[in-house]
Amino acid sequence: RDGLVVGEGAGAIMLEEYKQAKNRGADILGEIIGFSSNNNGGDLILPNILGITETVRLGLENAKISPDEVDFISAHATATKMGDVIEAQAIYKIYKDSPFVTGLKSYMGHTMAPCGAIETILSLYMMEKGIIAPTLNLDEVDERCSMIKHVSRVIEKDIRIAAIQNFAFGGVNTSLIIKKFQ
Repeated sequence: RDGLVVGEGAGAIMLEEYKQAKNRGADILGEIIGFSSNNNGGDLILPNILGITETVRLGLENAKISPDEVDFISAHATATKMGDVIEAQAIYKIYKDSPFVTGLKSYMGHTMAPCGAIETILSLYMMEKGIIAPTLNLDEVDERCSMIKHVSRVIEKDIRIAAIQNFAFGGVNTSLIIKKFQ
């Protein structure tokens, strides 16, 4: 882990009521079943495990699902030493070793503001294709992050539910739970 790489990009997702989308014959890719956001505001840069854990827990609660129903997590995974360790600890605290965890920023760098939208789009794509993409360049897992299921190669899997996690500077934490549309 050599630290954060800044990327550039954009992503947009159309959110629409189910009835309206169905009536117009839209190609529905997935649905948002849960969301949580909070701000722990303790440090401008360093993440806070209590804030992250609470956000993840509340996202699952809002989705009305248990942690073992999540098939994979798109981790915030910025490749910073403390950020990754704190996020891995928070994931383990809530999920234990249940879902697969991948870091999509390894493909494009940290795009800052649009990273949540881009990672949601990529997660929907993985759901459609039945794969979980690996975290690129993850050659050696930090032992402090080894308690979770890192994805090191493409995994073929029927994905029903995914969690997208993002934690911004200033203590902003979000957890988005999406479900494959069936």
